Amino acid sequence: MRKGETFQRVIISEAEYEQLKLAEKDVNSVKVLKRIQAFKFIYLGWKYTDIAKFLSVTNNTITDWINIYQKGGIDSLLTLHYKGGQAMLSDEQLRELRNEATKGSFAIAKDVKRYIEQNFEIKYNLGHVQLLCKKNFNYPLRKPD
Repeated sequence: MRKGETFQRVIISEAEYEQLKLAEKDVNSVKVLKRIQAFKFIYLGWKYTDIAKFLSVTNNTITDWINIYQKGGIDSLLTLHYKGGQAMLSDEQLRELRNEATKGSFAIAKDVKRYIEQNFEIKYNLGHVQLLCKKNFNYPLRKPD
């Protein structure tokens, strides 16, 4: 809230409350479930800080959810918009890396990092390369004897 603005509490209609109750039965995501519960509490008149404490989230999270609701309503609130980090390597490039790892081309993650930079012109943080290795190959890497 900006200086000089008056506080406006979000008002949830009875129809929206019923929509939340129905959605709660079919939800698979804990994150969406917390959003539903937060807005049910708002409908019941709970203070935002009490809701945040009860759901173990920050006040900023409650504010973010309110902004999502104000922009798109209940349906927007029930949808997670986060897509996560997008892969920089294509499936074909990953297959090539797996083949090289199978041949024993890499002894350590730095070797993988160097290979990616030289062959695909993509720069990765070493920690991310290690995670990539754990997810896609037998890691830690070992050259065949």
